[in-house]
Amino acid sequence: MDKRKIIIYNIILVTVFLVYSNNIVAMNSKVEITTGGTFFKFRKEVGKKLTKVVNAIDNKNFKKLKKYTTKSGFEDIKGIAKETDCYCVNPLYERRLIKISLNKFEVRDIKVKVDMNKTKGNPFQYIVFTLNQDAVITAARFAVDKHHYKNIIKKGKKLDDFTRRQKILHFIEIFRTAYNRKDLEYLEKVYSEDALIIVGKVLKKKKKSDDMLEGSSLSDKKVEFIKMSKNKYISHLKKVFKTNSFINVNFEKIKINKHPKVDDIYGVTLKQKWNSSTYSDTGYLFLMIDFMNPKKPIIHVRSWQPKKFQDGSIVSLGDFEIIE
Repeated sequence: MDKRKIIIYNIILVTVFLVYSNNIVAMNSKVEITTGGTFFKFRKEVGKKLTKVVNAIDNKNFKKLKKYTTKSGFEDIKGIAKETDCYCVNPLYERRLIKISLNKFEVRDIKVKVDMNKTKGNPFQYIVFTLNQDAVITAARFAVDKHHYKNIIKKGKKLDDFTRRQKILHFIEIFRTAYNRKDLEYLEKVYSEDALIIVGKVLKKKKKSDDMLEGSSLSDKKVEFIKMSKNKYISHLKKVFKTNSFINVNFEKIKINKHPKVDDIYGVTLKQKWNSSTYSDTGYLFLMIDFMNPKKPIIHVRSWQPKKFQDGSIVSLGDFEIIE
């Protein structure tokens, strides 16, 4: 072997070693979380436990997680970590511990990097941890953008609807994360059995219908409706999840509207960006959500359209008549 080949061979070895070493450091470096807010002793305990949890996530040590989580919290974290192969990108996170209710707290915006595989888009996500009064994690999900979060909370305080809007935001984040982590079981439960699932084509004539659409104000001049039953939609999702790596779903321009007559019905309109390894699109999503059972809200209507109507509107709560 001549001198040139030896030099090239050594460069390759050094390069491989550096890449390997960097991966080891990323996987095993110590991440620390400190929290502010609430009582000193409690926030210190939360910071201590979350530090152990995020390091367990980075090292894929799922057994260790059980000490600091409820059963549902464990399943949430494991599902996110295994499906997205995420890891923390910062050595230190200083976050505020937010009191949601009497025995419920949140720590938001723990930045992680996910394995996008062949999916295009931003690989960075932000995890939200929910904890109880014992500093045990009861849930975890990916957060919506901080800007949208602040706007929703600000409007909730202004309209004296803070608690409900906070729950809706929580629901939206869980709903989005279900697609990110390909949680088909959750999505099957969250759609009502007779859910109306619509994909709209703008400015086409729709056929006569004898269901919820017939009583709506979505006229012929607006949309031709492609309707799916819940079973058909879930079957479609199953194929999508199977044939794609990471499903990168992001929500923007989130607006929440309360039904003027039915207290437990809310409409959520938002701009959705969907990126997967085989398909990408941007469009407008509408969800009609029923909070009659606050612990188990369900979706009665899911409508997606590729662009707004000519008048600048999208499908919304006012397009449907609710019969109690």
